[in-house]
Amino acid sequence: MRGLKLMFALAGLLFLIRYVVVCYHTSEFNHFVTLEAQRTRQKGQLKGALLNRARDYSLPVKEADINITTRDGVFSVVVNYRVPLDLLIYRPELEFRASGAGLVQ
Repeated sequence: MRGLKLMFALAGLLFLIRYVVVCYHTSEFNHFVTLEAQRTRQKGQLKGALLNRARDYSLPVKEADINITTRDGVFSVVVNYRVPLDLLIYRPELEFRASGAGLVQ
């Protein structure tokens, strides 16, 4: 019985550690998207910056996941991406959405 409790405790700890790391990296990336959308106005430069930062945080963001639009004087970027949560036996994908906007200058 003690071994079973220990196994569940370790499995829970593994899940918690991996989940917290993914959530922290996505939170930091989402904040970066918000700031970068206000600062950068060139689509190519913005996509490159977002892809580089996603790579820094080990997030599997592809160029097709980034949608940049300009409408009515507002420059907006939306990034929809999925991050696999590796739990050794089970590998769910968590979906995230980051967005930011700024005025066209």
